[in-house]
Amino acid sequence: MPTMREMLWQVACRGKKTHILDALRPLAYTATSILCERLLMAKAVSIALIACGVVLLYFGGQSLHSFANDMSRLFTGAPTNRTILLIGGGVAATLAGITGLAMSGRRR
Repeated sequence: MPTMREMLWQVACRGKKTHILDALRPLAYTATSILCERLLMAKAVSIALIACGVVLLYFGGQSLHSFANDMSRLFTGAPTNRTILLIGGGVAATLAGITGLAMSGRRR
C-alpha cells in the first residue's frame, strides 16, 4: 500500500519520473505571484494615500488663507472646522501612506 507521500508524489508528477523540485515548481510560481500581487497592491494603496494626503494638505493650506477663515479667526480666534478637517485629514492620510510604504516590504 503506498504511503500518503507517495500518493501525493504520483498526483504531483502525474506518473512521470521527475525531480521533486520540478513537481513543486508550479506551486512556487503561484505563491510568488500571489505575494508579488499583494505587495504591489499594498504599494499602490500607500501611494494613493500619500497623493490624497498631499491634495488635502494643499486645499487645507488654501482654505487657511481664505477670507472666510480670516473672519472666523477674527471673531473666534480659531480657523474654520473645514480647514482643520482638511489639514488633519491630509496629515493622517500622508502618514498612513508613508507607513504603508515602509511596512509593505515586511510581513504584517
